[in-house]
Amino acid sequence: MNAIFVAGTDTNVGKTHVCGLLLDFLRKNGSDAGYQKWAATGPEFPPADLAECLRMAGLPLEPELVSRQVVYHFALPASPHLAAEQQGAVVDPALIRARYQEMLARHELLIVEGVGGLMVPLNRELLLVDLLGELKIPTLIVARSGLGTINHTLLTLEALRHRGIPVLGVVFSDAVDEEDELLVADNMHTIAEMGRVQVFGRLRRCVDPAQARLDFIPVGLAIAEAFGR
Repeated sequence: MNAIFVAGTDTNVGKTHVCGLLLDFLRKNGSDAGYQKWAATGPEFPPADLAECLRMAGLPLEPELVSRQVVYHFALPASPHLAAEQQGAVVDPALIRARYQEMLARHELLIVEGVGGLMVPLNRELLLVDLLGELKIPTLIVARSGLGTINHTLLTLEALRHRGIPVLGVVFSDAVDEEDELLVADNMHTIAEMGRVQVFGRLRRCVDPAQARLDFIPVGLAIAEAFGR
């Protein structure tokens, strides 16, 4: 496979931040990596997730590529099925499959960012995780470091494995400046052990992009090794 799907255990767990850092890391290490998101919601255009990911990777926005990088964009910040309906539209998985193949052909490696958590509906008949199960893209899980993450992360692992989706491992992302260190350490140990999954590391909150890129290096190396890059 020449794609990595980046799934969150919930919304606002740091998926876009991790995608940007991973894109930057891979490109700096000689891989022609690209980015795609199947559905983005929110009023900003270009879509905020795309803009943030490209900014973190130091890449320019190419207007002619936006519709391939973000297949669907809806103004309402809600689940794609509802956001689409509010604009009189329906998310068509056939278009996602086609744009996915186009971007695979364009890049040596494609990073695909998820939408919220795995069980988000793309339309009234299709969950995100079921389309992912069809495509069988190796998946990197981004999880919160702190309270509540054990339940969300183990459920995410179960949903992936139930559908035969390859699991690369887990990256933990701090939600606040000062997490409870005892709690975080136990969360990481418990999820690795009970979830039978590789933990690639933890990303502390960092507003300085340069420092964030440095902090990501050991995480990026671990992901690349697991992926065979």
